[in-house]
Amino acid sequence: MKKSIFTLSSIIFFIIIISCNNENKSNVEANEEKTNENPQTSGKKTPKEKKIKTYTIPEELSYGEKKEGFCYYKFYPIGWSDDGKFAYITEPASEESGLYFFEIHIYDIVNNKDLWTWKPEELEEGSVKSVWEENVELLTQRLNEYDIVQTKKFDLQPSRLSYKGNDYEIIMDSKSDTDADFGIDVLTGVKLTMKSPQLGSKDFYNQQIDKKDYILSAYIPGLLLSKKNDRIAVIYQKERVGAGGPPNVVFFEIIGTNLSTGFVKEDLIN
Repeated sequence: MKKSIFTLSSIIFFIIIISCNNENKSNVEANEEKTNENPQTSGKKTPKEKKIKTYTIPEELSYGEKKEGFCYYKFYPIGWSDDGKFAYITEPASEESGLYFFEIHIYDIVNNKDLWTWKPEELEEGSVKSVWEENVELLTQRLNEYDIVQTKKFDLQPSRLSYKGNDYEIIMDSKSDTDADFGIDVLTGVKLTMKSPQLGSKDFYNQQIDKKDYILSAYIPGLLLSKKNDRIAVIYQKERVGAGGPPNVVFFEIIGTNLSTGFVKEDLIN
């Protein structure tokens, strides 16, 4: 009899132990599910969502003195990224085509290449304002993808400037040849050099030009400075023969370089 009571008690005790273990396991699983549903309860911080930047329609920046008798590309700088990207809009000259042209560029001034360029379908008329407003979602998305921070006001710096205790000057060396068909002198090559009495000298751009491009002259009207990373966007202005003859067209390219690296002292050069 005593043995039967002992056996029965053992069975009851075993059942109680199993029930407690199952209950504890269920509680653990429930807590894990709750933790997975709400990461904040795990003690780990979730990454903050990236704030979407907004942009306003940029203003035109005059990059050179305009003269009568020429067609000029217009320039609308937007802003910079911290890692050396520069965004801007240009309105190419229509050259009496009866069309309106708009282009937006996100340009890598570290490696001197376009990262993204966009232009709308053929337009008979338009403006920066109208194209911007009609395509604001696309433009905002792309500018955010490249972390462009809009600059409220751009100041055109001269090709000779002082910055952080150093003096700089951009020097252009060009080559030309006479075109046999028209008997005019056209550029065949351009080299840009930056010189600093404190740092030395460096060649930062070298371009070979096809004579059939009919580039008549080139000039550096100025530059834009990104103080966040000591980089500059040099405005490289060129004049070419108009597609249908006069007037000639004045346009520009962006050339990037920095104000701190790549210089060689003059005594080492010599």
